[in-house]
Order: sequence, then structure tokens, then C-alpha cells
Amino acid sequence: MAPRIAVGQVVKRKAVIVKPGDTVHRVARILSKNKVGSAVVVKGDEIVGIITDRDILDKVVAKGRDPKTVKVEEVMTKNPITIEDDYEVQDAIDKMMDKGIRRLLVTRLGRPIGFVTAADLLAALNTYSSEAEEVSEETEVYGICELCGQYGPLYKVYIEGGEKWICESCKDSLNL
Repeated sequence: MAPRIAVGQVVKRKAVIVKPGDTVHRVARILSKNKVGSAVVVKGDEIVGIITDRDILDKVVAKGRDPKTVKVEEVMTKNPITIEDDYEVQDAIDKMMDKGIRRLLVTRLGRPIGFVTAADLLAALNTYSSEAEEVSEETEVYGICELCGQYGPLYKVYIEGGEKWICESCKDSLNL
């Protein structure tokens, strides 16, 4: 009997957030800086796509398009397949096989927290014993602060009746 492991316990790659209107050049720099191969495209509070290093290579660079003028929404994969973090690893594996994909976007209550690959899931099944594992620290969301434009870990806050993703220093300065 395989151990019951939640997908959220396996997430190693944190979700890097970008916007549909960002340029591919900007996203390439963010991916490179964070040493990740993909970013989640979020509009308002909705996940609208993912963009991968492969998308940038195949749809922009290989076609001789200018990364500084091409927008994320032109080359992203729309409506990415997601899985909530409390589903089991086996559910994630089944979903990947069913959809023929190599990575899954993991969400918590609809918010992106990271990606898992087939290799991550298989490794988890091999290494996790059935003893309860201590839960890792809260997964962070990374992106551009909507107040100061700084890149880094973000926090969702409610200001002026709407929600914003802001950095820690803005959060502190607003006493939130």
C-alpha cells in the first residue's frame, strides 16, 4: 500500500508570478534569476496561463521574434492544468498521464504555490515513509509588488476594498 502523500508536501519549485502584459524578455530574466523553468501568468486573482522556457525558445527565439516586444499572453499556454495541494501524489500522477503533461501547477484554494514534475512525484513515492512528515514552512508566492514594483516574495492584502499582492516592506510600511 503506497503511503498517503499530499501533493503540497512534494512542491519544490515555488510559483513565480508574472502578468499577461509582461514582455517575454522580462519573464526570461525572472526565470533565470530564480533558476526556474516556468512562471504562472496571473490576471487579477485568476490563473490565466503558464509560460515556460520552452515557450520562449520555440515561439519567440526560434522564430526570430523580439523578446522585448512580444507579450506573455501571446505565447503562454492558456488554462494550465492545476491540482489542489491536498490531493494525493497518485492523483497528480494519474492527471499527468491522462493529460500527457510533464508538470502540474499546484494550487492552494486556487492560488498558485508551485509546480511538481513527474520525477518529483515518483521520488516522493520512493522516499516518503508512512510516518507523518513535519510540514515544511508556508510556501511563498513570488512576483512583482503591485505597490513598489520590487520583485520578491509577495503577500496578498486587502487595500481600498480590493486585493493586492505586495512585498514585505510595503506590507510593513502599511502596518498590515
